[in-house]
Amino acid sequence: MTNRKARYRALAGPILLIVLTGYAVLNLLVQSVGTYQGLPKQDPVTIHEERIRQLKPFLPASGAVGYVTTVENEAIFASEKSFRNVEYLAQYVLTQYTLAPLFVRNSPEFPMVVGNFIDGPPPPGLAQRHGLVPVKDFGDGLILYRRGGGP
Repeated sequence: MTNRKARYRALAGPILLIVLTGYAVLNLLVQSVGTYQGLPKQDPVTIHEERIRQLKPFLPASGAVGYVTTVENEAIFASEKSFRNVEYLAQYVLTQYTLAPLFVRNSPEFPMVVGNFIDGPPPPGLAQRHGLVPVKDFGDGLILYRRGGGP
């Protein structure tokens, strides 16, 4: 009889280990499923791509276009260097990515200019200061400009 008890005691440790590990794994699985269901349906990059992709039919297939945003163009990289605000740089890089193979240059000195205003409407006087004429306002802070006053 003691031989049997010793065998059961020897099996109790591994069985307990298997049961506790199974419980922990199932608990983690339940938590993960709950977290996954709470995630947004689209990530910020996909949302940005869908927003910027509206521009493609209005832009040339190749070449370069300009870019303006809520802050002056020089400030996009200045803020990033000091890690004060990388959102402007991220928006600029994602715009380049979405419109590739078209080059998006960080300057309003191009015949066509993408206006990406993530903080609200364009700053007062921005278009006049750079000689930009709105071609199409896509809403949500996205405006396509052309330079100069001619058609």
